[in-house]
Amino acid sequence: MSRTKLSSSPINPNPAARPPTCWQVAAGSGDRGYADMFLRYGLAFVGGEDNIRRMGDVRAGDRIVLKHGKTAIAAVGMVTERDGRCGGHLDKAWLRDFDGWDLPAYCFVRWHVPPAPIEVAGLTRTTINKVQVPEILAVTDRLLKSLPPTTATLTEPAPTRQVTDDEILEFLIRHGLRPADADDLTAALRRIRLMARYYYKECDWDDVREHETRTFLILPLLLALGWPEQRLKVELGVPGQGRIDVAGFARPYRRDDTGQANNQDCVLILESKGFHSGLDGATPQAHRYAEQFPSCNAVVVSNGFCYKVWVMTS
Repeated sequence: MSRTKLSSSPINPNPAARPPTCWQVAAGSGDRGYADMFLRYGLAFVGGEDNIRRMGDVRAGDRIVLKHGKTAIAAVGMVTERDGRCGGHLDKAWLRDFDGWDLPAYCFVRWHVPPAPIEVAGLTRTTINKVQVPEILAVTDRLLKSLPPTTATLTEPAPTRQVTDDEILEFLIRHGLRPADADDLTAALRRIRLMARYYYKECDWDDVREHETRTFLILPLLLALGWPEQRLKVELGVPGQGRIDVAGFARPYRRDDTGQANNQDCVLILESKGFHSGLDGATPQAHRYAEQFPSCNAVVVSNGFCYKVWVMTS
């Protein structure tokens, strides 16, 4: 999904009074599902011009159906007000780049979550749309009455600050990068960004698979940041769990005379995803891998243009 250019004119979050409406809303799809973020923030948010216009029609007191594909209801909710408004758009910077999505329009929701998704007929592929199917309306009303509301558990992210290339270089030089290598790093960052923009703007994201992002975006960045090839191991096997996409070692990876690898020197674990994928789904897997390597001090998940980094503490 490409970024949408939007005007700065606000959507009226509280239009004139009218009977409550029921809406269906999707929270991503496939590898980019973020329904749990809707529930944990007490929000519903969307991107794309048509969806933004529809979100502008949502009002306090409306009902929301959080759909699971086209066949099930994952949660239902009631649109509520906070600080005198039920939603808005363009005023939450963290929604302008949510795992690579531009999702600037939102409403506040008090969610009610059943123990398991409830199968229904009549949901559509549309991200946000009015619901008029009697069965879905009946299920929604029943769940709102019978289930207790959930409590938002996450505080919204603080505004981020853009970091310039000069700041990156100064930081790396303070930590040992040779000043003579600064120009090479700057050139490498430019090449990586050009390739990422090509994928972002010119390609069907589903076609840019995990091996491509790892080969042409992620590994070049690690090399540019100073990781030598002999300290990077691609697809490192973890018995009983799978393979780590990229492992970084404090010393060159090798096996001793008994065939034992120096896994105790693994200090970085990176899980790579396809360009179309969100990052939350890979996070638990990466942390499970890290538990097998006591010296690991950083876990990274990336789809080639978004990166999430966790610093491990003992």
